[in-house]
Amino acid sequence: MNLELKKKIGQLLIAGFPSPELDDQARALVNDFYVGNFAFFGRNIVTPAQTSKLCSDLTQLVHEKTGFAPFICADQEGGVVTRVNLGASLMPGTMSVNASGTDKAYELGANNGKVIRALGLSCTFAPILDVNLEPMNPIIGSRSFGDDHEVVAKLGIPMALGFQSSKILPSVKHFPGHGNVGTDSHLDIPYNDTPRAVLEETEWQPFYKAFAQGVDGLMTCHVVYNDVDPKWPATLSYEIMTKLLREKMGFDGLALTDCMEMDAIRAHFGTGEGAVRALEAGCDLLTFSHTYEAVSQAVAAIYEAVESGRLSLERIEESYQRVLRYKEKYGLMETRHLDVEEARKEAYDPEKLALNRQVSLDSMTLISGSIDALLNAKNPAFFAPASIALTGAEDKERQPNYFSDRAVEKFGGKSFVVPMAELDEATKEAINSDYDVAVLGLYNCRFRPGQQDILRALEATNRPLIVVLLGAPYDKDYIKRCDGLVCAYEYTELATATAIEALSLNRFPGKLPIKN
Repeated sequence: MNLELKKKIGQLLIAGFPSPELDDQARALVNDFYVGNFAFFGRNIVTPAQTSKLCSDLTQLVHEKTGFAPFICADQEGGVVTRVNLGASLMPGTMSVNASGTDKAYELGANNGKVIRALGLSCTFAPILDVNLEPMNPIIGSRSFGDDHEVVAKLGIPMALGFQSSKILPSVKHFPGHGNVGTDSHLDIPYNDTPRAVLEETEWQPFYKAFAQGVDGLMTCHVVYNDVDPKWPATLSYEIMTKLLREKMGFDGLALTDCMEMDAIRAHFGTGEGAVRALEAGCDLLTFSHTYEAVSQAVAAIYEAVESGRLSLERIEESYQRVLRYKEKYGLMETRHLDVEEARKEAYDPEKLALNRQVSLDSMTLISGSIDALLNAKNPAFFAPASIALTGAEDKERQPNYFSDRAVEKFGGKSFVVPMAELDEATKEAINSDYDVAVLGLYNCRFRPGQQDILRALEATNRPLIVVLLGAPYDKDYIKRCDGLVCAYEYTELATATAIEALSLNRFPGKLPIKN
């Protein structure tokens, strides 16, 4: 392969690797393919010192091999999709931000940007501008600011610009909208049947406004829009990535793909063919979150497409020059010194931590009833699942977080960690045990029949019941009887703590951020 072309293709790649240190896969990706950019997940991040060292080692390796520092990226949406969970880097999720009524979206983005920039990162796969119009959307839900496109734009764009102010490239997602589908693109291709004229006035509006206000990056979605391009998902669609994005919306920033190893692409088109089609469509940076093999297949397919004349050198050059332009803007033409103490100071800055906590507290919403039964209880029982990953977007490496155990520390009584999947014998015994009020934490039960079974069993006891929604508020429609219904929007360490504080204070200032 022509070395100059190989180096240019490498700048168009974002890759992942499995370790919290510079491992053999990361080295091979750089040495074999000149990979110019990397994505971090929970598996790569342990402590500020370790993360800074990893960023430094990776940056030095990439710079020595390619002449440029890498974009080091992570999903920093807030809430359950937050890869860097160190101190103030765990900010409230987007729907929580909306529910809180805060006007601090820019500050939240800027704060988070300062933390991850100090650690050595330079790009976030966030914020989400999807308008969640489908309650049964299995992948977005409370990751969205809500179902009102004007509010999504009002909160999401300042957050993106806040990241930019801290020298973090945002990539608003998932262009041009993943909020009105019922399929997880990690598993299959979602289809959106909305007429184009309606899309123009609703789901596309946050993106139009973001680009008009100078947001520098986006991430695509693997969704087919039947009234726009019924053949290709957006990532692979020239109609969407060039005619809509570049020509109509006037966007000249960086277009990053969602992971090309998701089955919406891999299972239907193949990783190599998908990579070629994404470049043909107009994407700049191709993301491969997991394997060396996927990158190898992509590079081989791209080179073969250039050799055959299918993919022009001009198309490669266009994206290559765009990547370099933004690397210069974000200070990635050279390596930079990272100060671990500065990173630790940013991550545990009291003002940043206080803002995150206040927004989370202010998001807590009493949807109906009251929690008097809990406040007057002598012997409460708390039931909740562990906060394991529920979608392909969440980190499976996340440590379990037990709402029920934390609640008992505050209120006394008993804790029962219940299964996600089924109503087992141990849970049946717990439900029939001695207590005077049950508090049930539900985590997106609309997708978990086992949790619905536990809810039904507790409803059938006819004893006082408080329900706390630890995920999206759409679960409210599955509750037939309860004395009080609270929404905490997300199941994170931050939201668990603030939900329990809100219960103890009987303080719920949040407003439900969905229409139905």
